[in-house]
Amino acid sequence: MAAGRAHHGRMETATQPEDLARVAGVRARLADLVEPAPSPAEVALVLRLLRSFAAKAPLAADELVRLMHAGDPGPVRDHAHSLKGSAANIGAVELAELCSQVEDAARGGVVTGPGRIADRLLAVTGGTVRAVRALTLEYERLV
Repeated sequence: MAAGRAHHGRMETATQPEDLARVAGVRARLADLVEPAPSPAEVALVLRLLRSFAAKAPLAADELVRLMHAGDPGPVRDHAHSLKGSAANIGAVELAELCSQVEDAARGGVVTGPGRIADRLLAVTGGTVRAVRALTLEYERLV
């Protein structure tokens, strides 16, 4: 189940315990979306969903952190809400919950200090993307 990609000379894999839990969460959500033996159209849909998330989530997380540093609650709230929705759509519960915390604080006019929460957001996003890439490889084998 380990999947990887080269990143700065090392291989990223979904073999850490938290990454495996993330794989399970995304897999459970995909099971809600497609049949156990998915049709070619379902496989194509899942692959588009997974690839889109893997491409866009890191950029969205980086932008959210940038906005947190800027300190304006409105854009932080909106961006956290958007990333939360993307994460929830694929079953990335941990990332969705973290974004929800940031969104709720910003809705109350508070931008959480970007230190620890930003580091956690980037780490969880990275782990979620590793999980999504592992599942992308599984679905690519069905094509």
